[in-house]
Amino acid sequence: MWRDLLRRHGVQLALLGVVLLTGWWLYDLDREARRAKALKTHEPDYFMENFVRTQMDTDGQVKHRLRARLMLHYPDDDSTELVQPLLEVYNADQPPWHVKSERGWVSANHDLVLLQGEVQIWRETAAGEREFEVLTRDVRVLPGDNYAETAQPAVIRAPHTEYHAVGMRAWFNEDRMELLKQVRGRHEVHGNAS
Repeated sequence: MWRDLLRRHGVQLALLGVVLLTGWWLYDLDREARRAKALKTHEPDYFMENFVRTQMDTDGQVKHRLRARLMLHYPDDDSTELVQPLLEVYNADQPPWHVKSERGWVSANHDLVLLQGEVQIWRETAAGEREFEVLTRDVRVLPGDNYAETAQPAVIRAPHTEYHAVGMRAWFNEDRMELLKQVRGRHEVHGNAS
């Protein structure tokens, strides 16, 4: 019976087998092409809301804390985009520096953070009042070096002092700031009334 069936329809069964194998091979090729295309496009593969990442030093003390309302990870370059990021930089016994922006981007190895849009940098007193504040745009941060810089106009405010400049560099661990050009400032002097 099988021999008769194979003799009568053998060519057709062989062709059906070839068609099925070709279809499977084409489907597999298409699936691989879609996977390769997905890796080449800049599409997020996961996201987190209310994201928090804390980096500790070798003594177990908080070194940096990065928060964001929304974090999106991109597998093509292993980068991360942030919505409303807030970076906190800790220094020994000093109050932390806070760096907040509208948007942010973090490199694959986390050594570069680009804070985009309006940026605020500040440090608070132990009582929770801002003792120092910088208002600027588009800040480049190197968290490992506790360093930040911008080429944009900046307003720097401290008690009784206000400076305006274009471009700024900040070393958080040294509590040092360099204003680059077009610097002008105002300092209020309050004396004793006699």
